[in-house]
Amino acid sequence: MEKKLSIIIKCSQDYIRHYGDFEKSNEILLNIFFDSISDVYIPLLRMIDKLEADGLAFRFGLVLPPLLCNLFADTSMQNMYVEYLEKRIVLGQKELARAEAEEVKEIVRDTIAKYELLKKEYVERYNKDLIAAFSEGLKKGYLELLGTCGTDLFMPHYADLKEIISAQIESGLHAYKQFFGTVPDGFWLPSFGYMSGVEKLIKAYGYSYTILDARSLLFSENCPSTGIFYPARTENSLVILARDSRLPQQISGEKGYSRKCLYRNENRDIGYELSPVQLEPVIEIGSARYATGFKYWNRCFDGSKNAFYNRKEALEQAHTDAAAFVEEKSGLLDEAAKLLPENDYVSYVCAFESDELFRNWNESIEWLEYVIRNACEKGLILASGNQLLEKQYSLTKFVPYYSAGIGDGYGENLLSSKNCWMMRHVRKACERMIDLADRFPNDTGLKTRLLNLGAKELMLSQSLNLAKAIDNSYCPELAERRFRDSINAFTAVFDSLGSNTVSTEWLTTLEMQDSIFPWMNYRIFSKKR
Repeated sequence: MEKKLSIIIKCSQDYIRHYGDFEKSNEILLNIFFDSISDVYIPLLRMIDKLEADGLAFRFGLVLPPLLCNLFADTSMQNMYVEYLEKRIVLGQKELARAEAEEVKEIVRDTIAKYELLKKEYVERYNKDLIAAFSEGLKKGYLELLGTCGTDLFMPHYADLKEIISAQIESGLHAYKQFFGTVPDGFWLPSFGYMSGVEKLIKAYGYSYTILDARSLLFSENCPSTGIFYPARTENSLVILARDSRLPQQISGEKGYSRKCLYRNENRDIGYELSPVQLEPVIEIGSARYATGFKYWNRCFDGSKNAFYNRKEALEQAHTDAAAFVEEKSGLLDEAAKLLPENDYVSYVCAFESDELFRNWNESIEWLEYVIRNACEKGLILASGNQLLEKQYSLTKFVPYYSAGIGDGYGENLLSSKNCWMMRHVRKACERMIDLADRFPNDTGLKTRLLNLGAKELMLSQSLNLAKAIDNSYCPELAERRFRDSINAFTAVFDSLGSNTVSTEWLTTLEMQDSIFPWMNYRIFSKKR
């Protein structure tokens, strides 16, 4: 019996205003995004190249949401990323002169070399076009790219507003066609948020499968006998893959792999410790503090010499942890195979949110590479989600249970005491947008521009990442400001249509600031008859 390991990674990114004064006010968010390019996206491409060069048979799923692709394709962002790298190289030279301990000097040299290589690869190898680079992995068959919503909409909050959910699915699908030129088989539910009926909307747009948290399957009244080790389907034959609910804790929980002592301490960075003068040109005097990439300590920092970060030891730890991870999953599949002897295969779905895997774990890409290599050595088949669909219309049918992969399993942290105030504003805006789409079905010119802008601002305000950031106090002020900006912009659009007056200068300025979804058609919010 075949044993299949399906790895699927969902990258996360909200839109960042980056024109004019917004570059300064959003420099923390821009730095986080550029860090992700340096530590996640380009290393992922390198990993694919290395595995291909070694002739390994592998394939994994990747979700590159529309807002991330929009930032990848933005010329100004591309140029800003090159400047980001150049500034860190300059800061590295200053650090090399400041450093006293030989261990620190070695880390600084390695960090400078890292940024120099990133600049060379980004400009010369990828021609600043990461979308094309990931498309190459898709064409070669190493990647399966899954679709998702236009922005990260938590669908259970809009269960009674099917037009809102449909608009999000449709805009995401259109974005995928624009960026990659193909239609995906799989659909990623943001934060695995599921409620009854959403499977009909997903299937209506041509998707073949989606991924749910294991609770949706295991708590259902007619749970398939194969459990999470084999696909199942809904009444309309949308295939369901189940993600083990314990996976996030295993990776990023208090005793997770990412918390091992030898890994780099992501919370200690010179950007928080040195004087503003010492941090120029990366952080200007008077600016907010943020990470620079120069980190010298491991997670067991106690002030002793032994706490210096050692890259070689950290990678050895990543190799050990990857082997343990694969050994455990292989054991689970062995047990599943014994209990399901009539199956043609058993599978285990490793579906990760990028925050769970990458945000606070510098060695996560190397760990992932070692997982793939160890899985190949173990004889596991590394299959993407769409390679589990051969018997789509003969799979066991069941009715999924409401659940999510966030909070304690039901998304309750998206309506906490800190962020629940957001919902009344965004819900009212949703009702207004549906009404506007029906009131102005055939308008053109300035009204169409207004309506399209309102649609984009509404979608930006719906992102669950804003509520999540406020709840967990991760840049909450920036998240609240971003939400209020979009709601206020939508309200201005609504009022302008009501009074039949609009400032073309204001409209043009906002269109430039939020230059996402240039193909947006507000009619996607029309009521479905």
